[in-house]
Amino acid sequence: MRASKGWLITIFTVAVLSVILLAPTFLGDALPGWWGKVFPDRGIRLGLDLRGGIFLLIGVDSEAAVEHELTGIKDFTASELKNEKVLVKGTQIEGKDLTLSFFSEGDLEKAKKIADDNYSDRADIDGDGLSLRFALKDGYLDDIKIRAIDQVKQVIENRVQELGLVEPSIQKAGSDRILIQVPGASEKDRQRIIDIIKKSAVLEFKIVRDTGAAEETVLAKYGVSNPDELSGQDLMLHPGATGSENEKFFVTTSEAQVTGESLSDARLIFDEFGRPAVGFNFKGEGASKFGELTETNIGNRLAIVLDGTIKSAPTIQERITSQGRITGDFTAEEAKDLALVLRSGALPVPVNIEQERTVGPSLGKDSIEKGKLSMMVGGVLVIIFMIFFYKLQGVVSDIALALNMLFIMGFLSAFGVTLTLPGIAGLVLTLGMAVDGNIIILERIKEELRVGKSPIAAIDAGYSRSLWTVLDANITTLITALILFWFGTGPIKGFAATLSIGIISTVFSNVVVARVITNLIYQDKKVPALSI
Repeated sequence: MRASKGWLITIFTVAVLSVILLAPTFLGDALPGWWGKVFPDRGIRLGLDLRGGIFLLIGVDSEAAVEHELTGIKDFTASELKNEKVLVKGTQIEGKDLTLSFFSEGDLEKAKKIADDNYSDRADIDGDGLSLRFALKDGYLDDIKIRAIDQVKQVIENRVQELGLVEPSIQKAGSDRILIQVPGASEKDRQRIIDIIKKSAVLEFKIVRDTGAAEETVLAKYGVSNPDELSGQDLMLHPGATGSENEKFFVTTSEAQVTGESLSDARLIFDEFGRPAVGFNFKGEGASKFGELTETNIGNRLAIVLDGTIKSAPTIQERITSQGRITGDFTAEEAKDLALVLRSGALPVPVNIEQERTVGPSLGKDSIEKGKLSMMVGGVLVIIFMIFFYKLQGVVSDIALALNMLFIMGFLSAFGVTLTLPGIAGLVLTLGMAVDGNIIILERIKEELRVGKSPIAAIDAGYSRSLWTVLDANITTLITALILFWFGTGPIKGFAATLSIGIISTVFSNVVVARVITNLIYQDKKVPALSI
């Protein structure tokens, strides 16, 4: 390989491109506005362990998604049977099975026909006596769980991003967990973030049938002893949080004709007494449904139910179609956060915080300083070692190593990689492999000189005969890094990304850059001896 103009231009172009790609990392907002339209503008970001922030591992109750699916099947089937004037005697949900029981074989036959027409593609359906059993198929069960975790991830992304925090990282971790990293978030933000993430935010609007100060008293009016028995009367019991001692419990209609899914907007407002509240607007069909609900219930009380608890129950004075408000004992920040989660949508299934950790910015700063120091000390020692043992060829290797570092940082910046401590470890490992590759080549050149070859012939033979050794070592490590990237999460993925980019750049640096610089020094000259 001669030091042709083509190779020199290629190396120069890659070096200049790396500097350009690295610019957002150091200049940030100082770059002109057009920069992002022409070049990547994300730059290298510091991870949680370097910048400080909050780490949360959230478990998703995917089994609840299965129960929701079975409840949906039950409600649809019961609704269809109601049109056929058939009543369901009882229901039972257990694991992936739903069992409906009936009063007669005729009712069972009608139910089986509805079930076969609507659910045969997703459940095994069979009758036993006067009962009809739905068993969800395994493939559909997997789809339900995957869909649930995807929906939870999307909702959490919406909520965290609306908080205005910088560069949160939200990703799936395995089949039933979500990993959230919020660099730069303080301890003060921690509880607020957790509250916002955990809030289900299921908003429903129901008509109030009765209220009372004690659960037993309210249930006794309907001749039942526990809340579940109210379902037979199409009613439901909710705890109240309206601030009234005489309204601790509410009996409402079982079905919510309008839900939070119909909201187009929610925001912080203040009521006529100056107290914080949440104002909301409906969209499209939701506005029509809300208008119909309020028009047919003028004079009744409308329960605004949030996560199963009634927050307020105003009396309907007139038809309302487009907007409403939720009042309660809110602070301004609580009302603002509630508006945020309502805008972001409800969680389809419950979640729980399995692990949380707050990393202080001082710890991150300490890690950065120690990382810088170790890289500087290591780099200086490597430069001295290479020059001491390999003289001029050692200088060539050091120049190639410096360019390699520039290339790696440039491409990490272009991809917007989040640099973490494991990422720095990957970077150091890559530089070690680059030095190792140079030593393999230089030792091979020395061997060729010892068997009597001329300097130029020794260089050619050294590079060509060590090529496959260098490639083998780097390709096997690259395969491992790609597997880590594919299956890993969080810091492991960052380590794998840094290592992969580093290996590709290292091979280019060892095989091309060092060779072109060497040839540039010696080609077309009489070389009596190599400085090696």
